Amino acid sequence: MNRKRAATAFLVTLSALGMGLSGCSSSVWGAPEAEVLGEGKYALCFSKQSSAMDGKHQDGKLVIANQDGSFSEIQTWGMDTCSMAWNEAGLFFSDTRNDYRLDNAGLTTISSEKTDSQYGMLATSSDTAVGIYNLGFSETGYITQVVTTSGTTSTKKEIEGGYFIVSKCDGAVYGMGIGTGPYSTTGDPETEPMVLNQLTGTADGKEKNVGSSSEAREGISLEDAPCIGGKIYYISDAKRGGLDASAQPVLSSWDVDTGKYESHPLVTEDKNLTLFRQDGTGFPYVASGSVNNGALEWLGAGNSIMSTELKNGNTKQRFTVEGYRNDSAMSKAVFTENEVIVLADNNDGSNFRIVRYDRITGKELGRTVLDVRPDKLSDGMFFRGFAAKP
Repeated sequence: MNRKRAATAFLVTLSALGMGLSGCSSSVWGAPEAEVLGEGKYALCFSKQSSAMDGKHQDGKLVIANQDGSFSEIQTWGMDTCSMAWNEAGLFFSDTRNDYRLDNAGLTTISSEKTDSQYGMLATSSDTAVGIYNLGFSETGYITQVVTTSGTTSTKKEIEGGYFIVSKCDGAVYGMGIGTGPYSTTGDPETEPMVLNQLTGTADGKEKNVGSSSEAREGISLEDAPCIGGKIYYISDAKRGGLDASAQPVLSSWDVDTGKYESHPLVTEDKNLTLFRQDGTGFPYVASGSVNNGALEWLGAGNSIMSTELKNGNTKQRFTVEGYRNDSAMSKAVFTENEVIVLADNNDGSNFRIVRYDRITGKELGRTVLDVRPDKLSDGMFFRGFAAKP
């Protein structure tokens, strides 16, 4: 869509992964349709890019994988950078026409017209999920769609701003992004401050500005950044200067009560330790469960689970994992109380693997291998999202 905002260089790179893929939008190799969650343990989301969706074909799909590697799928109308939320009520996801909840009673489909690019999907209660969608530029600023799904009803509102990082704190959804519209102070995306806005649960239904910082940077697009003790945490590059600039990795935090932004440089004893790639790809990936024992744990470009202390930025390598985060592969991780679950994407023709690690020792606890070539599984689409049953 020509209304979409031009993202930073590394986000463009991430969006372009797999550009060489081609194929039809529906499965042709006989995967069964997912009718209930059943024994499903994991979910993978695939979609064509916004620019390739025509609204006439099912340009996306959800794959439900069992522990033994068997799987089923649901065809969708597509949602670029699709995100999912999985809680005790079921698995929430969406496309351009509908919102969905899949559980052991079946698939609930709720009519919900919306744009074709997503920032995140967050479960705010046992039966409610909030989807955040990137509509694009307007005459006065930048528009985000917020869709709340509860039971069999979905409601949509439009708010100001673009939010490449979203998080859930105490049942409310927050977004962080470069200032637009009334939050713009310079008119130049390279020098605009970042803002922290509350997107749901406000008195008037609009976004509520909580804080602003000229020091904060966006970092990688995060669909569910962790919020602990009223603070949202993620890793970013403190120097907004493009691919030729020397990276300055920092631990970033926003206080949702005061709006204050703080950062700590990442400090390592091992000077040869890879934190993230200089070209902006392979950026540190965090998720809602990343904070553990006073540290932010994340999947890094060195194919490792890293740990950064919240109080001072001290960073160390915990253990290595399968799967890569670079300019051609986008492994993802889910952090549970006791495990790190990695969806291994190597972009080398090997099958997608879901590997479970003990969060303390790094010992492999088990693995699920999807018994189909990755190009067949993706079916001409991009791998975008991963979720695990809580």
